[in-house]
Amino acid sequence: MKALIFANSNDQRSSASKIAQLKKNLAANGIQIELIDSNSTDGSQRAGNYDIMSYPALALVREDGAVQGVWQVDLPDYASISQSSGHI
Repeated sequence: MKALIFANSNDQRSSASKIAQLKKNLAANGIQIELIDSNSTDGSQRAGNYDIMSYPALALVREDGAVQGVWQVDLPDYASISQSSGHI
């Protein structure tokens, strides 16, 4: 499982602490994390692959490329992700 976290590098809102906590919990549970700058051309294109229009956003992708779940704006805590994704 891989977590793609899309965030706006210019955004200094309180989402930074939520993203940091989420990254910590995902890593502690063995999930690969990739932080993607939504302001970059590549980041914007990749966000489009998951129909992401609002930031911050999280896309969980299985090893086979299938999307397990996508969350936008209000990032969930790890327990909510695990529950909705079948205990990752």
